[in-house]
Amino acid sequence: MSLQAKSQTIAPGSTRFTATLERRVLDQIRKSRIFTPGERVLVGVSGGPDSTALLSILSRLRPKLQIDLTVAHFDHMLRTRREAGDDARFVKEVARALGVPLVTGAADVRASARRNHHSLEDTARRLRYAFLGEQALSSAASCVSVGHTMDDQAETVLLHLIRGTGLEGLAGMRARAPWPFGAGPDLARPLLRVYRRDTERYCRELGIEPRADPTNDLPIAARNRVRGELMPVLRRFNPRIEESIARLAATAGSESGYLDELARSYFSDIASITSSAVSISRRDLLAAHPAMARRLIRLALEQARGAAVDVETLHVETLRDALQQPPGSYSLPAGLTATTNHRSLIIHSGPVPTARQIPETKLSVPGRTRAGGWVISSEILPIPRSFREASPEEAYLDVASTGPDLTIRSRHPGDRLRPLGLGGDKKLQDILVDAKVPARERGGVPLLCAGDQIAWVIGHCIDERFALAAESQQALHIVATRRNITATPDT
Repeated sequence: MSLQAKSQTIAPGSTRFTATLERRVLDQIRKSRIFTPGERVLVGVSGGPDSTALLSILSRLRPKLQIDLTVAHFDHMLRTRREAGDDARFVKEVARALGVPLVTGAADVRASARRNHHSLEDTARRLRYAFLGEQALSSAASCVSVGHTMDDQAETVLLHLIRGTGLEGLAGMRARAPWPFGAGPDLARPLLRVYRRDTERYCRELGIEPRADPTNDLPIAARNRVRGELMPVLRRFNPRIEESIARLAATAGSESGYLDELARSYFSDIASITSSAVSISRRDLLAAHPAMARRLIRLALEQARGAAVDVETLHVETLRDALQQPPGSYSLPAGLTATTNHRSLIIHSGPVPTARQIPETKLSVPGRTRAGGWVISSEILPIPRSFREASPEEAYLDVASTGPDLTIRSRHPGDRLRPLGLGGDKKLQDILVDAKVPARERGGVPLLCAGDQIAWVIGHCIDERFALAAESQQALHIVATRRNITATPDT
């Protein structure tokens, strides 16, 4: 059987080379468990040699893999109308010859990039994957297969290395990976152990004359320099450098996956997840091995975004360093923001929230009191022979000084107190500024008040007038605990 695409004849026969390549890909699919029998697979095809070879190989392997295929072609509207039309017709004819259904889509990448102030490369990728994700859902496909090759893998790993990376970056692209933009199908890459030159030869030996991949028109300066300048130099040291990097990526990916499993089993014990943020215990992160702490931070970023996040090692290390610093705020890729307080590292999925005001609430003594996002536990004890607060959220006060009428509230204008050890009074505002409490969080700092006087700025300092003294007869023991992340968006 043959078909006409433009003026060329494509004869889907077999040669020794094409049969060998198909067996190699089949072995890789089975070894890496890329597909499962009965699975529906959407194949992204631009018309270039890599994706065209991928489609032909998967089509021929369908009986052995027991998979159903659908072809998806996306027009980025970066080429002339005639070129784009020729691309679409070529993919249509190849799909028809192979007996695979086709879906198509288009979007004006240049206009979208200009409108949203994003790069052409990033916009093209986002719009293309949005189309592929929608079509996978429509066709009940559980994964989208793309034609990334061993050359692409080598370039990706080197780019990660140049920017600065860890084990995750050295793993490069996975043979089967979660969807990169939130919920969606898996992403499959069966050609990661195939050279780009092999896909070109495969098409050539089948008589297929593929189109120029339109994504090659994108101004991807860094990748083009790696491809055109760095790779030729590395080949002088090792003519098969792509294979060496691919082996490195596979090893790093396997070990990274194992560490991920360990981190996930621990994550639920130390993390608190809400619809807008993920909080991890600061103490547990500091106690963890650095390798585990990095994984836990990456998992928090992933949970907050709802998908894998392409963050550099620099960002993760910045957050690890932040655990040793006073409370602060840090901007991250993908619209995420991290904040730290004395207890937690918090990853926010949107705008950094502003702490809610705590309404004035009477403290139950003894007992438990809910105030804002806090639970305050109190009890009256004999004066301990010795004591040490376990955390900044624990305090011992003099019962006679505090009296029975205690309340919890947020700050008021003009609040002052006499911090223990200072020898004078100080504005609450200055205390919070000196403690580097971000302005948006100051309204959420709970204050324990005796009448109109502040007895304890929870998490920070006790007023000397309410501290235990030599003449004290009883101690008021108080422990404050955050219930969850309580915040409202900035308006």
